[in-house]
Amino acid sequence: MDQQLYRQFYDIEERYWWSVGTRRLFFELVAPLVDDPAARVLDVGCGTGITLREFPRRCRLLCGCDLSPTALAFSRQRGLDCLVRSDVTALPFASGSADLVLALDVIEHVDADEQALREIARVCRPGGHVLVHVPAFPVLWTVKDELNHHRRRYRRAALRALVERAGLRVAALAYFNCTAFPAALAVALVQAARRRLAAPRPAAPAAVERLYALPPLLNRSLTALLAAERRAVPHLPFGMSLVCLARKPVGVYG
Repeated sequence: MDQQLYRQFYDIEERYWWSVGTRRLFFELVAPLVDDPAARVLDVGCGTGITLREFPRRCRLLCGCDLSPTALAFSRQRGLDCLVRSDVTALPFASGSADLVLALDVIEHVDADEQALREIARVCRPGGHVLVHVPAFPVLWTVKDELNHHRRRYRRAALRALVERAGLRVAALAYFNCTAFPAALAVALVQAARRRLAAPRPAAPAAVERLYALPPLLNRSLTALLAAERRAVPHLPFGMSLVCLARKPVGVYG
């Protein structure tokens, strides 16, 4: 990910509509799974640490890992100390050592996404759960994907197949953020047309700074819309992202 974005995320994640809305969805999905205070939670690709800091349950272990020293430095600024620098395709954790593994906006950043998911499945205990969140629909590709160093966006069937090949069983798989989909599609189509007409140019630093800038009223409105949409998530026909809750079968230890 563009290094400038870590500072921007650190500054806005507590209030930015997308960050707030997705965290609320994640926490609703996993809260029933970690009601045991002895639970062990691993956030793979923890970024600047906002998910771990706001995690809704008191657990025996809340640990984050990320390949970026910059991301881990920002996580420490949030008061987190159980942090490990590691590559998602080679996690330095024992097999079956986590009850819940979070992989939120992670596997789209790596070339070997199947290897990454197999590693995530390996460290999850039999009977434990994995929560995956990824950007949806290749047609929505924009300069934002490039600045975030995405390798791909996913379709529902492709993500299901990927998760199952990693040895996990899908418990829930749904699109999210249907509300903003039409606007995102319009932006993506315009940018795609521009790329066809002219040679691509790297984004200027100013473009990175503006990437997540929104007027406060619009940000509050989008936050409210995403909150209302959460109740309909299982039934949404499309969306800007995909969320998958999967379970590791009992008896599978590798």
